[in-house]
Amino acid sequence: MHTPAIERQERPRSPLAHAYQRLMSACGAVGALTFGLMALLIGCDVILRNLGLNWLPSSVEISEYMLMLATFVAAPWLLYQGGHIRIDVLITKMPRLTAQLCEVLCNLTGVIVCAVLAWQSLLVAMDAATQGSLVFKEIVFPEWWLNMPLLFGASLLCIEFLRRLYLSLQALRQQGN
Repeated sequence: MHTPAIERQERPRSPLAHAYQRLMSACGAVGALTFGLMALLIGCDVILRNLGLNWLPSSVEISEYMLMLATFVAAPWLLYQGGHIRIDVLITKMPRLTAQLCEVLCNLTGVIVCAVLAWQSLLVAMDAATQGSLVFKEIVFPEWWLNMPLLFGASLLCIEFLRRLYLSLQALRQQGN
């Protein structure tokens, strides 16, 4: 069951909603750009290695970080667009009220899980920053940097699940009238 109030993207009615829509679009664009650059980097690395050139020894490491960044930045945009994976075999067989209650429960679960992820990511990042931990590979940098994509993505996912929860509760309330 797709909740029309959630799946249909309307023009934002307030400046805050417009800013949120632009933020989600930016997340999608950054994710797509990062995936594209990562594919280009890997392709160039494969060609150059086959030619016997060690152009960028840290290309594998860089592509790992790009994959993490692209995934966590694009996830909120994907949820906002309704492009996430949904298994609604059971939902379509349920009465409308039961299906809407399941939608509320799923959104509430998403809020809780993403809030816990964001909080834990913040705690780990603060701990790593306090200790001054560094990542030592080809590239050396502060360890807390690795937590920023997860913190950013989980926080935005939490906000998006809250938005979806509000809309699903609103649709449930309208059905009750």
